[in-house]
Amino acid sequence: MMVWGPPIWIYLWLAGMAGGAYFAAYLVNRFSRGTQEPLLRMATYLAVPTAMIGVLLLIVDLGKPLRFWRLLTEFDNIGSAMWLGTWFLLAFVASAVIMIILWNGARYVVTKEARLSLARIADIISGIGALFAVLVIAYTGVLLASSNQPLWSATYLVPALFVTSAVSTGIAFVIVTALVGDSRAVSSRLISRLAEADALVILIELVMLVVYAVWLGASHMEGAAQGLRLLVAGSMAPTFWVGVVALAILIPLILDISNWGKEIRQRGSATWLAIMTSSVAVMIGGLLLRFAVVRGGQLVV
Repeated sequence: MMVWGPPIWIYLWLAGMAGGAYFAAYLVNRFSRGTQEPLLRMATYLAVPTAMIGVLLLIVDLGKPLRFWRLLTEFDNIGSAMWLGTWFLLAFVASAVIMIILWNGARYVVTKEARLSLARIADIISGIGALFAVLVIAYTGVLLASSNQPLWSATYLVPALFVTSAVSTGIAFVIVTALVGDSRAVSSRLISRLAEADALVILIELVMLVVYAVWLGASHMEGAAQGLRLLVAGSMAPTFWVGVVALAILIPLILDISNWGKEIRQRGSATWLAIMTSSVAVMIGGLLLRFAVVRGGQLVV
């Protein structure tokens, strides 16, 4: 039986959150016709160290650094979720690093034409980065669904559940960074709109979670019903109900809806505290979701 400890479920959380933060910021900037590039820059700077910490945890879990490089270079593993996902993550980090270099390099360019050329290249790379961000957040669920563990593979919804969770935790990550850093790059109005967007993503996540549970209960795969009981009434129930249902979904959803349309007037205000609490809860809940699903899947015999 496989043993995936804390490094793996933290790795899945960090990779998903990094990709989700970048993808959400990319969409905001794209739909605002490039007026929210500071948000994209913030998400890019956040994504690189977050994703790299996840890679380091994967290396730790493998036991020896050489095993990690073997994983990347042994092309007989092509097509495996772990091989593809690791390459997707490295490609995502590489595209983000290139963007950072281009942004910073533009400061030292003298001519306007050269600056515009660098900006166009960065814009193209940002789209490539968004593609790899989607692949990263999807693969964190596909990695589990491709196994034979009933809690992971009895339905097709684990990847969808992890994608919505990744986007939600990514948005929350950006919000917390902006609030703690008191960043002028992200306006209070934009932070409020991001919190509202996160509420919509959380609603989708709630639907995914309910359908996932119903699908597990109705599945004829051996161990699926046992896995559901483990989550809702067994040893993983406290993590599921408190960590996933309450922290990841209900508490942030209530806080975000109650503050819908309100803007942050000042640091430490009631709205500021509500959005901060909601976002921190989402991030912790996203981590506990991965713990519940990864750990629970290994307990089903």
